[in-house]
Amino acid sequence: MKTRLRGILALLLFCVTAVGCAREQAKTPTGAPLARQVSQSAHCGLTAPGHVYLTSRGDVERLEALPGRNLSLEALKKIEFEREHIVLAAIGQKPTGGYSVTLDSSEIRSGTLELRIRVAEPAPGTMVTQALTTPCAVIAVTAEGWGDIQITRAENNR
Repeated sequence: MKTRLRGILALLLFCVTAVGCAREQAKTPTGAPLARQVSQSAHCGLTAPGHVYLTSRGDVERLEALPGRNLSLEALKKIEFEREHIVLAAIGQKPTGGYSVTLDSSEIRSGTLELRIRVAEPAPGTMVTQALTTPCAVIAVTAEGWGDIQITRAENNR
């Protein structure tokens, strides 16, 4: 009976520990959001889908050299990089206007900062500008508490 009770207690302790290690986090310890959208642009200058991670004002200044960039960098230069970093989430070059990217949600799960983005596309038959665009969202993320980043599109998103 004692052995069985010890086994149950050990199993319970293991489960509590495992759940604590794999917990999801939706805010920083101070209650701030893990991520917040700073801005977005139809002309970020990032022609391939993916993301760019910026950890300093120097990184922001290097963006000025991107061809086709029409993204204002003033708001990015005001970020307190000791507390937050910047992620540019891009969907690559598009043949027309009408595309946009926005932050849907964020959480830290098992040491990975997961950002979910929502992509808006022009509906078929909609009148749009006939110009190449490079849409992206500019997202400020917490600088601590995670070791990897993953960006996915929100479900039910064309």
